[in-house]
Amino acid sequence: MRLRAPLFDVSADDPFQNDKLGRKPAVEALTNILKSSTEPLVISVNAPWGYGKSTFLRMLEAHLAANELKIISFNAWESDYIDDPFVALLGDTEEQLSVLRSHRNRSIQIKIDKAKKYGGKIIRAAIPAAVRIGTAGVVNLDQLTEAAIADAAEKFTQDQIDSYTEAKRSVVSFRKELNDIAQSLYGDDSKLPLVFIIDELDRCRPTHAVRLLEIVKHFFSIDRIAFVIALDPDQLGHSVRTLYGQEMDVDGYLKRFFDLELNLPTPGTEDFLNAQFSRFGLDEFFAARMQHNETRFDKDRLESLFKHLFSALDFSFRERERAFSLLSLAIRATPQNHYLHPLMLGCLIILKIKNSELYKEFIAGRSTAGAVMKYFSKQPEGREFAQSNYGYVLEAELIGAQTPLHEQDDLYSKFSQQSQDESLTPDARHRAEIISHVAREKRFNRLYSNVRSVASKIDLVAGEG
Repeated sequence: MRLRAPLFDVSADDPFQNDKLGRKPAVEALTNILKSSTEPLVISVNAPWGYGKSTFLRMLEAHLAANELKIISFNAWESDYIDDPFVALLGDTEEQLSVLRSHRNRSIQIKIDKAKKYGGKIIRAAIPAAVRIGTAGVVNLDQLTEAAIADAAEKFTQDQIDSYTEAKRSVVSFRKELNDIAQSLYGDDSKLPLVFIIDELDRCRPTHAVRLLEIVKHFFSIDRIAFVIALDPDQLGHSVRTLYGQEMDVDGYLKRFFDLELNLPTPGTEDFLNAQFSRFGLDEFFAARMQHNETRFDKDRLESLFKHLFSALDFSFRERERAFSLLSLAIRATPQNHYLHPLMLGCLIILKIKNSELYKEFIAGRSTAGAVMKYFSKQPEGREFAQSNYGYVLEAELIGAQTPLHEQDDLYSKFSQQSQDESLTPDARHRAEIISHVAREKRFNRLYSNVRSVASKIDLVAGEG
């Protein structure tokens, strides 16, 4: 068993070999668009943080390479500590272009050196002259006469104009060199673009993220240059509003940067669950438990709970993986022949990740089973689980976790009577029947003393065995 899922393996020979989320059609469609494009192109790959954008880009990169496209990969977050992302982007571009070119093709290296030189001029022109503005260019403050200030201000203005003019020429030259590099990488008979893939933009500081987008739009708008940028639209919107004000029209602003948008499709939860049990090495553990009557439904119960509540509570992929990490942790702390309390355990894992306050309140006995089930039932899929047989079993276990031993006979009598009450709806009688049935089981008596023990397996604190 593993506490962390291994990195998703993307094979260069078969990028989709381990694709459990059905991303192949989207990768193939995007590849076809890039192969047929010769004009400047910027495409956003949209999904919330933690929804598998990085894995999608890795599959895309491998598929593009298999289709003979040349790629520059750039992790925006890794350069977040640098004031100007243009410096990092140029550095990574130079390094990767040097690898892409043929060792004998000296002409491409010359073009790379020229592009780097023009890029440097653009960067220098953008450097603020705060010190010069503050002192009007005069080092000796005793010389700050009115005439000296006027003369320095005039010189500073002229320097700025000259710097702007040089930067404008450098942008033109930079674009030409990069276009020539793309042409040289493929040869005269090809029209394929050089593709830049940018990841982790939504993890960057607002200034860094927005500055990088502006660089792409203003300096890399070049024929046969394409960008694929993964981002979380909501997070990027927060970055834009942080810089330009809360009343900023974010959608209108961002549309200036992107020619096309690809919204990653949401995969089926069942496929994801099957993949996670395998990735975390849990199949063997649950297979062994299927040999015993009391534990043979452990995996089914967890799968049902996760399947419905992951969707109902909008769990991201990272949150789902964290749920399996906590499950793996709890299983490590549970001997093979001990009862796992799978529904209770899964419930606590869900609450710990998605509603930590309710989790703490329930563990402390200050919140009720009703409050937990009500939280789960806010969305249709959550209600579907809450009103299923497994949902009623979970509710019974939650009730049992807060019912002292001396009150459990009364609890059984209460729900047993409700199950026979003809004034109640059939669904209400069915719910009462299942809760009363669970209340009669031997494991029900262990719930009241064991809820903290179950929680301790995912909290890493001492608990009862």
